[in-house]
Amino acid sequence: MADKTIDWKAAQKRAHKTSKNAKTFTKVKLNKKGYRYVDFDSRKGYEYKGIVDLVAVKRDNKNPDNLEIILFQIKGGSARVKPNEKERLKKAVTNLKVSWNTAQKPNQKVILGKEI
Repeated sequence: MADKTIDWKAAQKRAHKTSKNAKTFTKVKLNKKGYRYVDFDSRKGYEYKGIVDLVAVKRDNKNPDNLEIILFQIKGGSARVKPNEKERLKKAVTNLKVSWNTAQKPNQKVILGKEI
């Protein structure tokens, strides 16, 4: 029985490293395509709960007031995106809440048009 024991801590470290690697390569590819991005990792660099791992944003060159926004679920190594994860990602797109605001800094503080 002892020969089949899994070293869960080592497996977790490998999975974390693979995940970070996949996210890094995704960011490089997005950067080459002109996207800006933000990820939702925890302060210690681990994936946070939720289906969205990364959001990419790109301004339309022909009409700079238009933005393209893409939500990403990122997997590394032998892991693959499952059908239920694709459905959750599609649902996340329909649940986006987009609003607008303004910010001004006349002196020593920033004044928001609408409080957030």
